[in-house]
Amino acid sequence: MKALTLWQPWASLVAQGHKSIETRCWTTKYRGELAVHSAAKLPPKWLGASRFQPEFRNALADCFNCRRDRDERSGVHIDDRIKALNYGKILCVVRLVEIRETSDFMVQETITDRERLFGNYEAGRYAWYLEMLEKFDEPIPAKGNRMLWNWNER
Repeated sequence: MKALTLWQPWASLVAQGHKSIETRCWTTKYRGELAVHSAAKLPPKWLGASRFQPEFRNALADCFNCRRDRDERSGVHIDDRIKALNYGKILCVVRLVEIRETSDFMVQETITDRERLFGNYEAGRYAWYLEMLEKFDEPIPAKGNRMLWNWNER
């Protein structure tokens, strides 16, 4: 099966159904089942910077049902939740149904505000439309790779 490695927290957002469009700087002719793999570590500083943006953090905290600020007294803080996510594992299987350029009018008109926060819709990128097929209760350890790669299922 083809697989795609995503940084956390984006991989978990897909697995939990909060994100159904993955944005990439490249496209593929492949359509069909795709295992979603979480990278083994947190993203590099330049990519992980979005998690410090207030709108992104608020939406992420809502999705993960945790608190946004250290001053709040109860519940798990968003930074602790991100550290506790599954890393280096297959989280779910989706179907890649369509890819459109992010500049496509239909992409810009149909995405929600939350979906926009969780992707990069700059010109020259691609919106990969995903449909959830199966979420694993117990994520499966796997070594990821760049681009699309072959996962030897379970």
